[in-house]
Amino acid sequence: MTEVYAIPLVTDEEFVALKPRLLKLVPEATSEKIEKFARPGDAQRSLLGEVTARHLLHKATGKPLPEIPFTTGEKGKPVPDGFEGIHINISHSGRWVAVALSPMQIGVDVEKMRKVPEGVANRFFSEDEKKWLESAESDQQKAEIFFTLWTLKESFLKAIGKGLTKNLNSFTVINSGEGCFLLKNDIEAEGYHLKTFPFQDGYKLSACALNETFCKEVIILDIYELIHQA
Repeated sequence: MTEVYAIPLVTDEEFVALKPRLLKLVPEATSEKIEKFARPGDAQRSLLGEVTARHLLHKATGKPLPEIPFTTGEKGKPVPDGFEGIHINISHSGRWVAVALSPMQIGVDVEKMRKVPEGVANRFFSEDEKKWLESAESDQQKAEIFFTLWTLKESFLKAIGKGLTKNLNSFTVINSGEGCFLLKNDIEAEGYHLKTFPFQDGYKLSACALNETFCKEVIILDIYELIHQA
């Protein structure tokens, strides 16, 4: 089963106070990278992503975590070396960090919703997706459709490890009902399943995996629980 977790950011002041304890939960090389961030919010998103992923890997397998950072694929996808049969992916936007675990290839994307960038939709959506967007009866509905499509597409690209090097309009998202989606017009999409999850107002969160079984809802974690359980 594919499991999706999310953890909210704390205030900058809380993060500064908690950062020394959080840095103890990641390898030294990761700590050095985190210390280079100029903005506390950026540092927190990056650090929480790795702390959460490492916590979930240990919880799922019972194995000790290596004292080295995650390696990355060609396009930056994190790879948990030494953990066969389990895949992870991390995303963050606004005040949320999302982490997905799956026995097969997985991608996750969370986005803070904003005004729909019409130029982006025209450039990166397929004709069928543009028609769905054009069917919106209000700006709010248009944003719901746009960010549903965007997070689904991003999660697929992250699942296959290609990022934006693959054209977003080269495949089409098909709604199969109850928050589940499939892809067409792309041979690389064969076997992948997608799901968008009910989440906090103002955000969209979606995942894509070769495994068709997803958790029913996003599991919310807490920064203090992560520190306490470490």
